[in-house]
Amino acid sequence: MSGPAIHALHGFLGSGKTTLARRLEAELPAMRFSSDEWMVALHGQDPPAADFAEYRSRIAGLMQLYWTRALALGLPVVLDEGLWTRRERGELRAQADALGVPLTIYALNTPEPLARERIRQRNAGPASLSIAENTYDLFRPRFEALEPDETHVSVF
Repeated sequence: MSGPAIHALHGFLGSGKTTLARRLEAELPAMRFSSDEWMVALHGQDPPAADFAEYRSRIAGLMQLYWTRALALGLPVVLDEGLWTRRERGELRAQADALGVPLTIYALNTPEPLARERIRQRNAGPASLSIAENTYDLFRPRFEALEPDETHVSVF
């Protein structure tokens, strides 16, 4: 087994992050942390929109306690997050540097029609975080593509 390392995912809704995270979890092997799965386990498939940001913040804090502990124990981790902003990616890079572990960011670029279809399929399944149709359009402006100076691995 490899030593401690962070494998983080950058992609928008429906890009295939969780599918890749599960694959990396098995192949590396590594401990996988998915905020969507924690959200469903703690607050259900469709948590109230008014409380979503607060819930997500609490979950992120809890997950960080556990994934940093896993790294300290010598285990690689997979962070199934979107890393939508350059600020988030910069904070994760700084954290990896402070922890003395390598960071690999995997960029998932999925055509919009395919991403929307994946969201519809996911919504139809059990135990997945529900994403309303208009959420894609509402959140798209918040998504920041990787800049040329941000080292990453492209996944198609």
